[in-house]
Amino acid sequence: MIQEKRCSRQEVIVSRTDLEGKIIYCNPTFSKINGFKDAEMIHQHHSIVRHPDMPKTIFRIIWSIIEQGLPIQAIIKNKTHDGHYYWTVVDFKVQRDRDDKVISYIAYGKQAPDHAIKAIETLYKTMLLIEKEHDIDTSLEFLNAFLANKELSYSQYLKELTKHRKFRCFCNFIKHSIFRN
Repeated sequence: MIQEKRCSRQEVIVSRTDLEGKIIYCNPTFSKINGFKDAEMIHQHHSIVRHPDMPKTIFRIIWSIIEQGLPIQAIIKNKTHDGHYYWTVVDFKVQRDRDDKVISYIAYGKQAPDHAIKAIETLYKTMLLIEKEHDIDTSLEFLNAFLANKELSYSQYLKELTKHRKFRCFCNFIKHSIFRN
């Protein structure tokens, strides 16, 4: 039976990829939840954990933003090595060298809140259906119309879905961990 895996509130899933999306680092939490040994993940394309329920449109958006050197947040459903799945709110960031050249991408994920999963899952199912019946461009048009109806950008919509999340970004998680009483 396929089941959802969940992380504790304090666990952070970290992966780092090269510019082509191949994993060059993953933390123990990433390996544990995905059911892979660290060495198995290295040099694998990050799509190894891509769940088939995820619309390709979302990844097109993510890549278009991070390739511009900008951060983006997304709610992602990933599959594990044993066929289970998990939902995570991921902050994607660009890493640069001393010359300001992009050298890698890093993703910090936390367990997605239940209310966010419920909202985004319905949207993703519709987008996936549109992709299958039409194409990614049509799915993107649907997403843009959906967001326009809410008078929100993609980033604003994600922020709205995750606003009750205890740590809004990894930097807040670090501040809390270092400076807690």
